[in-house]
Amino acid sequence: MMVENKHVFRSTSESARRYLIVICLIVALVILSVFWGFHLRSENLYRQQLIDNGRSFFEEIVITRLWLAQHQGVYVKKTPDVEINPYLLAIPGLKVVIEDRFGDFYILKNPALVTREISRIADERGLFRFRITSLKPLNPDNRPDDFEKQALHAFSLGTREQYRFEAGNNGKIFRYMAPLIAEASCLQCHAQQGYSAGDVRGGISVTIPAQDTMNRIQANKIYLGVAVLCVILIIFLIVYFIARYFMKDLHLAEQKLMDMAATDPLTGLLNRREGFLRIAVEFSRAERTGEDICAMMLDIDHFKNINDTYGHLTGDEVLGWLASCLQATARISDVLCRFGGEEFLLATPDTDLENAKILAERIRLAVEKNTIQTTDGKTLKVTVSCGLALRQSGETSDELINRADQALYAAKNSGRNKVCVG
Repeated sequence: MMVENKHVFRSTSESARRYLIVICLIVALVILSVFWGFHLRSENLYRQQLIDNGRSFFEEIVITRLWLAQHQGVYVKKTPDVEINPYLLAIPGLKVVIEDRFGDFYILKNPALVTREISRIADERGLFRFRITSLKPLNPDNRPDDFEKQALHAFSLGTREQYRFEAGNNGKIFRYMAPLIAEASCLQCHAQQGYSAGDVRGGISVTIPAQDTMNRIQANKIYLGVAVLCVILIIFLIVYFIARYFMKDLHLAEQKLMDMAATDPLTGLLNRREGFLRIAVEFSRAERTGEDICAMMLDIDHFKNINDTYGHLTGDEVLGWLASCLQATARISDVLCRFGGEEFLLATPDTDLENAKILAERIRLAVEKNTIQTTDGKTLKVTVSCGLALRQSGETSDELINRADQALYAAKNSGRNKVCVG
């Protein structure tokens, strides 16, 4: 039974440990989820900022182009660095070169060319890059790349914007593109391509350096990862120290419960069930090894008279005194328990019948020669009767104990204060 009790209480401790582990895992998962949510939120904000920047640049370019288109482009003074756009010369009625009254010549810059030159300046400053492209460009230099071509096809199906990250020469870049809608002012140059007002005639592609943003996202991920580990570690340490004291108290409580479950509260000896279980273990071992084992049943003579004469409290003191006497006389390897009432059971492993008789006589004489001093000042003398039995081949532990019990009755019936062998 003690083994069963230990198993039960061990299961309780293990269950408590499992619960604590599960709680720690749940807490860790919750923390990871929260921090991962923050990371995703931050990453989305960075991405959204790039998208907003792309939209802003796109709108600025559209407004600039609209102004240029409304004024049919802009004329700049002809210099060695300023060349005539040959594609403009092919448009009927378009004044590509004009002369002022001082004889200076001015070259027409169409919106697409102005946009390209502004893009070059912005790119040189490391700010952003943009270009106007179309599936039917007037200028072959404005042919779309793969991203732009995919976006233009999407615009023809009703998509309003396209964006993605790509690998650039200096790290990650963010590309944004939105469609260009043909305005009435644009038809002077593009009507020959078959466009009408309101048609999607191309798009503006904006390229923004994104490596710094990606570095910030990565740094934020590392920071959050370190923060998560630190928070989880701190929580685990707190739980560990709390659990340590909790498990210590639980272990003490379990030990106390195991003692209570296995011990007779009056005498402090093993109770009957625990004693039987341990005797069964010793009995099984004796069967395997072929060693002798004896069972000894002891009973206080005329115990009923003690209770009737002096009261049950005195009787309890007598039982406690006898238990102490038996503990002092028995060996460490012996199994001693209270069998019930005033009866005690002692099993002696690896002991033949003659040595068991010697031990039984020593116990009987020790009881007979000593007196009991009760707490209320009474002095009592008691004697015990003893029944003894040696394990026989093929016999069970219960049968052995039963023969010792029968020998005890023989000792009591033959005058008490003696040892009989069954």
